Amino acid sequence: MRSRVSAWSVPLLIVAASSACDNVAWGGADVQIVPPPPPQSALEIEPDARVFAEFGLPTGPLIFHLTDTERGSQLIPIAELSGASIRAIRRPPDVSQQAFESRFRETVIPIGSQFDVFSRGARVGTFVAQSEGPPTPCGIPTAIGPTTVVAAAVEEPEYLAFRSGLAPPARGEFSPLQITGPIRTYASIVAERLILQAGLPRPRSWPGAQRHLAPLQIVDGGHPEMASTYLVGDALAVGQPQSEGYSVFYIADYETARGYMPIYSEVRDYRSTGKAAPRLVDYVNWTEQEAPEIVVQVYGREQSWYQVISNSSGEWTKIWEGEPCATEGGSG
Repeated sequence: MRSRVSAWSVPLLIVAASSACDNVAWGGADVQIVPPPPPQSALEIEPDARVFAEFGLPTGPLIFHLTDTERGSQLIPIAELSGASIRAIRRPPDVSQQAFESRFRETVIPIGSQFDVFSRGARVGTFVAQSEGPPTPCGIPTAIGPTTVVAAAVEEPEYLAFRSGLAPPARGEFSPLQITGPIRTYASIVAERLILQAGLPRPRSWPGAQRHLAPLQIVDGGHPEMASTYLVGDALAVGQPQSEGYSVFYIADYETARGYMPIYSEVRDYRSTGKAAPRLVDYVNWTEQEAPEIVVQVYGREQSWYQVISNSSGEWTKIWEGEPCATEGGSG
């Protein structure tokens, strides 16, 4: 559930109390104007370092994925950020799920806490943790609540978020991007080159194989970049693929003389790698380098996980990938 940003003010509380004086002629009630109580997030008591270590709680800021559900927006922890390092969030094996979940909710996503919402690197609104959400397949708690964003970002399918006070500096104002004619023209051309280079058969239908296409603005000026996912024998969701399925994911930049060329790509033949179908989530600059970090969600057979792509020394590379958790049926 999301709404547009509107002006609001903090309400004052009007408290009525019985007077202790017996001879009050006007009814014996005093009316006092008092400030509202502090939000619940301001009342929390932070545990000490020993508790953080014992329960495997994150000590640095977290980046979250914000998606729509029938109950409202769901806030999903992606990873812990520590400078340029990215750490997976995991429950220690000697800590019970119940104890970990309880401590995590108290310290990381307490009811009433607020989060800054980002889209395409710009801060666009606020999320408020209103109720508990279901744990991820890795047992990491989530939160459900309302998201309020600027009007221009209402149609965005998903967002990234940070706890208020721990968010990176926003870069510029949000501006929606359109899928341009050149992006549509070159999307399948770039995919075909990558598929043939990997020695894989072309899909029977290019429109049918294209499962995701999105414009980006990760390089200042000029044409927007694009990110796209092509699948054969698979769906862009958690589930079992066909035995000869494969996935193609790439990010491409526009060159005047050559058109769109990939600056990052992954081609995964499921016969050797197992199912892994990546798609772009969003991007935001949390390291305050020249280029933003790009968050990608990867769908496996039984669960999904995340990875991060960044520009290191002038080259776009994958700098982190979360591992799928072990399940009864295996992993991935």
